Amino acid sequence: MEKDMLRIVISIVVNYIILWYVGAMFNFFPFRANDLVLSAIGFTGLMICLVIVGCTCWIIHEIKKK
Repeated sequence: MEKDMLRIVISIVVNYIILWYVGAMFNFFPFRANDLVLSAIGFTGLMICLVIVGCTCWIIHEIKKK
């Protein structure tokens, strides 16, 4: 069970980095601002919310499985 948890955590971190890099390639597309930093902050906030939702669904799934 420990290896599965470690694999999932590493997967979340790697996917987060990849998505942030892709967002940077497209100038953080959904967020338009005069300053690129403001767009990056909005994009990062969105990604953090998505990670929170994904982890919450994973936790609920594990609780229901037991």
